[in-house]
Parts: sequence; C-alpha cells; structure tokens
Amino acid sequence: MQRIEITVTPTGETSVETKGFAGPFCKAASQPYEEALGTTTAERRTPEYHATAPVAQPVEQRA
Repeated sequence: MQRIEITVTPTGETSVETKGFAGPFCKAASQPYEEALGTTTAERRTPEYHATAPVAQPVEQRA
C-alpha cells in the first residue's frame, strides 16, 4: 500500500516520508507536499528509492 507520512514536531519542523513507492515515483508523489511545506533542508533516499517498480507477470490458466 502506498502512503505519504507528514510529521510536524512541536518545534515546527516537518518531514515527509513515502512508503510503498519504488524508484523515483516516491519523489514525484511527495514533491507537492515538500513544496507546500517550504525549503528542504535534507533528503534521505531509502532502499525503496533504489528498487525498481514491480513488473506484472501474466497469469497462465490451464484447464
């Protein structure tokens, strides 16, 4: 399941974290939120970022 988590600390610092996205799709999904929240001070790419998107495999049915 894909989701975007936005955290705001008591001091007003924010973080945006994507879950369930593969490759650069996470950056595209989080970009509008990052822009709305202001200046990005740090960026950390997770192993999911470096993963490739899953490829759908055709299902073969036999009678």
